[in-house]
Amino acid sequence: MSTPIDASERRIGWLLAAAALTALVTLGLVLVFGLAQPPQLASVDDATRPEHSVALLSYRDDQRGQCLHVVAPDGAVREVRCALDGGVGPLVGWDASGIVVLRYGPLGEQFDAIDPVTGVVVSRTEADTSELWQGWQGDWAMDVENLAGRLIVRDAQRNVVWDVEAPDALYSISASARHPDTGAIVLLDTAGRLLLLPAGADAPLVWVEDVEVEYGGLLWQGTPVGSD
Repeated sequence: MSTPIDASERRIGWLLAAAALTALVTLGLVLVFGLAQPPQLASVDDATRPEHSVALLSYRDDQRGQCLHVVAPDGAVREVRCALDGGVGPLVGWDASGIVVLRYGPLGEQFDAIDPVTGVVVSRTEADTSELWQGWQGDWAMDVENLAGRLIVRDAQRNVVWDVEAPDALYSISASARHPDTGAIVLLDTAGRLLLLPAGADAPLVWVEDVEVEYGGLLWQGTPVGSD
């Protein structure tokens, strides 16, 4: 013979069922629409604003191809040149000659120096990459690991530079670069934010809230070709 269930027990059962359904719906929305928020960070202010600009190389849309942008210290993002298709490789330096990219072509590898203001290719020289990759770390200066709900970012010497709770397993850092003089690290996260990690800081600051890309290449102004 079954035991009758009173009204309070029925209410508790409905509440538990509703809570379980809400959790499942929330999880589904996060997985489908990416509603999980990235780590909340403070913003760059006048005291923490970087001294140098950053070059950002990325694909913004199919028709215009690969684009080069410059991010100024005040956070303004300016398009320098698009339609950089045809074997354009990574950013390898930004010196007095311009922003230097490695280009692959039928005649071999070349260095293109692009004027950061006009976007004009001001010089094109044969590239000797035999020693380039030995010292240059560029976008790969950081090692990123998503582990058990945490995001751990390490530098090339395996030192932890940022350890943060990140329950969204899809959240990560897609590009990074360290300034050769100041040691400041710029990070592009998969939420489309450009982050600034000053030398010695425990956590980055939001430099640009939305650069409209999630993946790309980064390089600081003042980085010599082949710099580590």
